[in-house]
Amino acid sequence: MRGLIEKDLRLMFHRKQTLVIFLVLAVVMSLSVDGAFIVGYLTMLSAIVAISTLSYDEYDNGMAFLMTLPVDRKTYVSEKYLFCLLISAVSWVAAVVLYSVIGMIRGSSVDLAEELPSLFAILPMMFIIAAVMLPVQLKYGGEKSRIVLFVVFGIVAAGALAASRIPGGKGENLIASLASKLDSTSPALILVCVIAACALITCASYLWSVSIMRKKEF
Repeated sequence: MRGLIEKDLRLMFHRKQTLVIFLVLAVVMSLSVDGAFIVGYLTMLSAIVAISTLSYDEYDNGMAFLMTLPVDRKTYVSEKYLFCLLISAVSWVAAVVLYSVIGMIRGSSVDLAEELPSLFAILPMMFIIAAVMLPVQLKYGGEKSRIVLFVVFGIVAAGALAASRIPGGKGENLIASLASKLDSTSPALILVCVIAACALITCASYLWSVSIMRKKEF
């Protein structure tokens, strides 16, 4: 497991120029955009970069070579989920620090004690996205997985749009009602619900990924 994590870290830092560009863009956008945009942006980018190590493993029959090492398929899948979690968590912490520093530079007060529940909710939400992307990429590979994810998110977006266009304004009323309930709900309760959903989705995703990996031939 430790060797796999080191391998993925080396693969990530091999793209250090891209990472630096992402960081510079994040700083520039955070100076021009109000709110905690920087936290979600950096966490999401880091999760995507962590997941992209799968493509490097599959390149030039690399997966077949990895499976000749003293690493079983379940350990490989476990490492990918752990690696995504670690990278997302480290990026989230760095983004929160950057968000606070930029707030001080701009002269706007940042009350982390008040904003922390909503900021922390970004982390499990991003990991839910990673839990969806990991098994899809394991099953379909780098190129096909992009098409599959595009179709899935397109269906979700189309469903949300269709719900908002329900005749009689019922869809808009439903969305407004849900938004109102969320605003009146305790941030701590929302955070607990998000973490619970993340845990359930991640468990299902992990089991699916292990099943996919065991059936793959290299």
